[in-house]
Amino acid sequence: MKHNRILTWLCLLAGLSLLAPLTQAQSRIAFINPDGQLATINPDGSEERTLSEGLNQYQFPAWSPDGSQLAALGSDLDGGFLQLFKDEPDATPTELYRSRTEGPFYMYWAPNARDIAFLANHPTGTLALHTVSVDADEQILAFGSPFYWQWSSDSQTLFLHSGFNSQQARLGFSSRVRDTLGNNSLAQAGRFQAPGISNGGDYLAYATEDNRGSFVVLSNNGQQNNDEVKREFPHLGLAAMTWSPVKDELAFMSPTQNAPSYFGPISLLDAETGLLEPLSGESAFAFFWSPDGKYIVYFSAAKGGGDFASSVQHAVERVQLSGLSVNLIDVEARTDSYLTDFVPSPLFTNQFLPFFDQYALSHRIWSPDSDAIVVPAVIANQIVIVTISLAGEIKVLSQGDTPFWNYR
Repeated sequence: MKHNRILTWLCLLAGLSLLAPLTQAQSRIAFINPDGQLATINPDGSEERTLSEGLNQYQFPAWSPDGSQLAALGSDLDGGFLQLFKDEPDATPTELYRSRTEGPFYMYWAPNARDIAFLANHPTGTLALHTVSVDADEQILAFGSPFYWQWSSDSQTLFLHSGFNSQQARLGFSSRVRDTLGNNSLAQAGRFQAPGISNGGDYLAYATEDNRGSFVVLSNNGQQNNDEVKREFPHLGLAAMTWSPVKDELAFMSPTQNAPSYFGPISLLDAETGLLEPLSGESAFAFFWSPDGKYIVYFSAAKGGGDFASSVQHAVERVQLSGLSVNLIDVEARTDSYLTDFVPSPLFTNQFLPFFDQYALSHRIWSPDSDAIVVPAVIANQIVIVTISLAGEIKVLSQGDTPFWNYR
């Protein structure tokens, strides 16, 4: 009898081990369907489900870092809001914030998967940076325009950059619960957008400007050891930068001549050695590291002749687009290859790409396995969700816009 029970348990355990890969949560993609509702889908196009309903209109969904929840911005007849969803059938949203006049338009989860920082317009004519928790009330942390930031790895502080190349610009760390930066900037903020903290937290990246010119700065700010490390690299126009997710390597881009944008070739900076190397063979409009740090995908003018045209002059050029080329940099091999062309959705072009360095911190277009990206493409006059593999193969999943992969 005892022998039979042991045999039964062994069989059950063997069966569970075989079922584990099948029952384990699969990587999912969140997007907004043609009705403006929040939806999710498997990367093979199966099991599409709509999570929201009613007259609400949603935009730019973001997965929590642990992949357990989705946050989505939205609006209805009563104003703008921020809601949380579980990726489950018959999901009921939890509302974290609502305002009739100060609706949110960008959000970014903290690494702890509990706190969210988001931007909303403010009656004073500037932007307000709010913080809210899944179990605490919303509050305004700071003001400024434009506004960029990165969460620290412990979710307790934010590395802020507000203002643009002016006396009002601020650059430094602030508490997540109250504005502790004040006027104590760590440097004069220069011509750039999102600041960056390296993967290990040892280095900072930003841009500054003085009577010598404009510089991309890589610094440990004297905090990690006895010797302060500060490396400066001159740049023209604006600079846009993002850290490798696995190494102390900074990729950044800037134009080859003075221009009101950061469009240009991509370079790689080794924080430890200070070695600077070119990566891309042509000008890029935006770039994104793969989660494993092996690749960088970047977008450039379509090989078929599509290009960018300036439509609104701003700190960063707003752009309109007829087509993009998708290119892949193998960071270790130092190769740069063309994958394919596609026509992006207007929202991807005009809202996501111009601020790609900030969105790269909060919204993932790469798969968790670093083997594909997901983008919204215009095909046959319809906006559809497509994946593009490292071989350049395009797969259409569904109709919709602003797709982002989860973090599992």
